Amino acid sequence: MTVTVWTKTWCGWCDEVVDLLKARGIAFEERRVTGNQEHYEEMVRISRQSKAPVVDIDGHLLIDTDADEVAAYLDKIATN
Repeated sequence: MTVTVWTKTWCGWCDEVVDLLKARGIAFEERRVTGNQEHYEEMVRISRQSKAPVVDIDGHLLIDTDADEVAAYLDKIATN
């Protein structure tokens, strides 16, 4: 599984998503968009909006998401 998370500094939803992935032992790449124009532009390009977090799980995007939505998606794909 390949997981990328675009986050912003001081974003509670972002922190919760990162904590969820860590708690489940899921390897991921975090791309902090705050202060990083390249990561910000990439997030906007793939999600078509500027809100974080954005999570890419094997090409499936969860946009402006939260830990509950990410957990539900992970649970769904684990049963398939």
